[in-house]
Amino acid sequence: MNQVSPTLSRPLVAAAALAALAAASPLHADSPMVRAMPPVPDAVGFAGAFAGVHRKHLIAGGGANFPDGTMPWDGGKKVWHDRLFALDLATPNAVWKEIGKLPSPIGYGLSLTLPDGVILIGGSDATEHSRRVTLLTLADGKPAFKSLPDLPVPLAQMAGALVGRRIHLCGGIEKPDATSATASHWTLDLTARDEGWQTQPPLPAAGRMLATAAAIGDAFILAGGCSLAPDAAGKPARTYLREAWKFTAGKWTRLADLPRAAVAAASPAPVRAHSMFVVSGDDGLQTGLPSPAAHQGFTQEILRYDLDRDAWSTAGKLDLPAPVTLPTAPWQDGFVLFNGEVKPGVRTPQVFLFTPPATHP
Repeated sequence: MNQVSPTLSRPLVAAAALAALAAASPLHADSPMVRAMPPVPDAVGFAGAFAGVHRKHLIAGGGANFPDGTMPWDGGKKVWHDRLFALDLATPNAVWKEIGKLPSPIGYGLSLTLPDGVILIGGSDATEHSRRVTLLTLADGKPAFKSLPDLPVPLAQMAGALVGRRIHLCGGIEKPDATSATASHWTLDLTARDEGWQTQPPLPAAGRMLATAAAIGDAFILAGGCSLAPDAAGKPARTYLREAWKFTAGKWTRLADLPRAAVAAASPAPVRAHSMFVVSGDDGLQTGLPSPAAHQGFTQEILRYDLDRDAWSTAGKLDLPAPVTLPTAPWQDGFVLFNGEVKPGVRTPQVFLFTPPATHP
């Protein structure tokens, strides 16, 4: 079952010409850092999907697209999906299989890989946002779903990460037409799931959506995203953010700012040792274009944040269409990046494995 939006989606559009990418070695689809994987068996692909790994299988599903190729500014309708796919990561030359459906069409939530399955948190459909939290597992090639404690509020486009055995969530929006994002912060202790989500100190800054998050040791890191405010017509307008924050020992600490904005970068962010990697993201440099169709694609730059040095650097750049609004899933020493949006409205079926570098450039 698919679900069609009754309204047009606001495209990610832009204000100036695309800035030059940082001078860094391109990462080809089969470079040591980036390895192409079989594309999902859908000609269009999905943005805002869920993805994770269980029993050595990559499981992915949900999200939204414009299946007939008509963009929203030309009257196209955004469709939410419930299709669910799996890829056997342990078998050479494996192919994707469509294994069933999610409980309902949904996307733009958060997915995290746990030892006992993939947790699917919140999200949105064509009309509303969800409080639902579900544990997805795979047995004999078929999906199974177990309900976990609901979120305190409906939430989509938030950021989160697993820190030890505790899930952290921060930011997001509570309804499709929101003109502000939340700064709220919650945790779920996986060793005491029945206690439900606990309220934590909120981010001491503007509420935000489409940030990226990571766990580095015992620290929850939140970076980038955008805040919302109503414009003159009462519509949500974005402010692109470069802030980064750390939550540890019960308090927030401001970190070094990102060198550029990063909205809807792959999340949770890939991590290696004490570094997190911000892969692509909308940098806001193309807002205000005469037409969304003139968009040249999102930045291919990969940023590295070193927690020990509290410093950002450029780790390289992708030599493939850079996706935003996409999930990651850990696998061996790398992270699978699943589908996403490569231009406003334009999805990709590409899937690739990103292996973070061990040393600084």
